[in-house]
Amino acid sequence: MEITLPVLGSNGYPLQDGAVYGPIHSRRFGNSLGINPLPVTYKFCDFDCVYCQYGWTPRPGNKIPKTDEKLKPLGVLLQEIETSFIKFKQDGVPIHVVTIAGNGEPTLYPDFFNLTRGILNLRDQYFPGVKVGILSDSSQAHRPEIKQALELLDERCMKLDAGDSETIEEINKPAGGFNLKRTLEALRNLSDVTIQSIFIAGSYDNTKQKQIDDWIEAVRTVKPASVQVYTIDRPPADGGIKEVPLAKLNEIAELCQKRTGIKTEVFD
Repeated sequence: MEITLPVLGSNGYPLQDGAVYGPIHSRRFGNSLGINPLPVTYKFCDFDCVYCQYGWTPRPGNKIPKTDEKLKPLGVLLQEIETSFIKFKQDGVPIHVVTIAGNGEPTLYPDFFNLTRGILNLRDQYFPGVKVGILSDSSQAHRPEIKQALELLDERCMKLDAGDSETIEEINKPAGGFNLKRTLEALRNLSDVTIQSIFIAGSYDNTKQKQIDDWIEAVRTVKPASVQVYTIDRPPADGGIKEVPLAKLNEIAELCQKRTGIKTEVFD
């Protein structure tokens, strides 16, 4: 019998191997069924975060191999998603939320708006009442068609790991063209955003007081519905990165909530 092994990211952590994965127990969402509109043989992202569980993004400078796999056409992708939904429904698997995420940044999918509409239609057919959300790095939120798609969703969890461009360049390593001011404005113009911020220590660090102050000011600018603070719990791309202690995370969260009045929670 042929055994198919999972494709591993550059740090040895397996990539998602299909358009639908899980359900996995999320620290934030419960039983989450993931949607991956991206390739399954390499990471597809406009960030190259030093803490990413999938390792480094294939870029000329870091020599991470990239296969010839292409993005699936919309019809093929939605058919694969529907097939999985039918199976989970028939098997009676409990689903608390459907989360668009996957092997990189999902809003980079070329027809993301119609993909979103298709997923919502399938949700209504197979899992009525279950919320559909997204985990995004926020980089494309300024694009009108992406904003329109994001507004259709029930949950918008958007990354913001720092409030200054220097720190973002160091730990998120965005592709050229990223503009922090534009991104903050785009996030502010989205409805009911949840900001998700990861704090790290070791070879890279975004927990210095000035960095925290700048981040809190960025949160104040965005005015999200809530903020979620956490640290790494899977092998990062950079092996020198360490977890931030829970006491420090609580300190950051309490300071953010005190200064902004916005609910800030720690997930450990």
